Amino acid sequence: MKIKLFLSLLLAGSLLASAQTQGYKDGIEYYKAGQYDNARTILERTLNDNATDKALANYYLGQVALTKGDKAAAQAYFDKGLAANPENGFNYVGKGALDLLNGQEKAAEDNFKGAQKLAKKNAEVVVSIARAYYNADPVKYQKEIDKYLAKAHKDSKYQDPSIYILEGDMLSDKGDYGQAAAKYEQAITFDPSNSEGYVKFANAYFNVNKDFGMKKLEELLAKQPNSAMAQRELAEKYFLADHWKKASELYGKYIQNPNHFPEDRARYAVLLYWGEKYPESLEVANSILAKDPSNFLMQRVRFLDQTAVKDYAAAVENAQKFFESNPDGNFTSNDYITYAEALSGAGQDSLAVIQYETAVKRFPENQDLLKTLSTAYSQNKQYAKSADAYGAYLALQENPSLNDLFGMSGRYLNAAAYSTDEAEAKELANRGIEYLKQVIERTSEVSPVMYQRLARLYVAGNNKRPDASAIEAYDKMLEMLDKDPENMNPANPNNALALYKEAYAFEQAYASITNDKDAHAAWGEKYRQVNDLMTGGN
Repeated sequence: MKIKLFLSLLLAGSLLASAQTQGYKDGIEYYKAGQYDNARTILERTLNDNATDKALANYYLGQVALTKGDKAAAQAYFDKGLAANPENGFNYVGKGALDLLNGQEKAAEDNFKGAQKLAKKNAEVVVSIARAYYNADPVKYQKEIDKYLAKAHKDSKYQDPSIYILEGDMLSDKGDYGQAAAKYEQAITFDPSNSEGYVKFANAYFNVNKDFGMKKLEELLAKQPNSAMAQRELAEKYFLADHWKKASELYGKYIQNPNHFPEDRARYAVLLYWGEKYPESLEVANSILAKDPSNFLMQRVRFLDQTAVKDYAAAVENAQKFFESNPDGNFTSNDYITYAEALSGAGQDSLAVIQYETAVKRFPENQDLLKTLSTAYSQNKQYAKSADAYGAYLALQENPSLNDLFGMSGRYLNAAAYSTDEAEAKELANRGIEYLKQVIERTSEVSPVMYQRLARLYVAGNNKRPDASAIEAYDKMLEMLDKDPENMNPANPNNALALYKEAYAFEQAYASITNDKDAHAAWGEKYRQVNDLMTGGN
């Protein structure tokens, strides 16, 4: 599919100057939303910032390490967190979670008690303990999970959002997305700025009700306009929901956020390409390639953009580099088709055909590629191959449309008309006639053009000369045209004078073949009259 228009992308310098960030808090948001790699990137990037709570940042880095199974790294982070602030209870929770994974239940209990002493009646710490048990073994530790959730409810008077987030996650893991979304909604109710609740709610609802899911993220962004995660998540949802203009605008704003990810600029270039903002996309791609010349995605986007702006020479050069420098690349059918378009635009139609052929071989399930290949063969004057490719496409259609059948007849007409072998031309023409007759028999709206093509097929199969069958088809065409006098009116922009002229010419030629002098003269006069109408008598 060809995707619709985006607005222009990179925003003015004033936006760049005003771009802000939530610092390490963005990393915590990503962790809570389940995006652990993104969380680690932000937390590591901001760990030494003056505004960073290093005890908390190390705790979440340790939790990320646990999700990756790196217990040694997790232990180191929790120890660093305690060194930064021994009064922060979360790192004791982290050490307890690590103890559980190591089978040291008593040590885990001691660490959890230590955490609660430092954060008395802190429901979020208590929920973190429940989550540690859940992550270790939700079946084995069901009793402990229920115990700590109940305590969190009591301590917070049922109002701490982290409780409902965990309950929602537990329901989501069971596939109960509707009830999970309801829990996330409760978390948002008790904390309207709870980014985790908004993101998880949107993810749970998006496949059911896209608009409702996006609305929640819009609410989050209104409350936290500088949140990198809010910007990124909403931009992604816009993209997935085909709201290209909104996705473009927000993604453009997001990549100005200091907490965006390097790969997001590449993503941005792709969005621009599909939004038909080719110069802007090319600018972003070139800037990335200047630092990373081997970037596969940007190599692709560069020649796609250059083809789109009709810089065919550059597109051909860079497409060739793209394929040659990535022998094991995960190429798409669009890669080959666009390369072929660039070659054709550069006047290298024969090489373009090779790329279309490669696409058909590599993507046999893409039936439309056969139609594209057929057109490429036709443009390269390989009419017999064009007909074969179109025939292969039709063979895959369970119920070919009338347009497909009519198109097939046209491919065979070209093949027959340009064949220099009389027997082959007749065979090709007969195949086209079979397809065209199917169209005439099945349609309720037979047009003069259909009989024109039928006549031409007979001519092409009869050594390029009209026979009785061709004349019969032209007679039917003329009969249909004569029903509307406007077809002979030169002032009518939709007149059919060209059809009349062609029919009269072949009628006259057939009269000459059959030695019918009177008919020859009569058709000659008609031909002269319609030619005068077309030329104004000149």
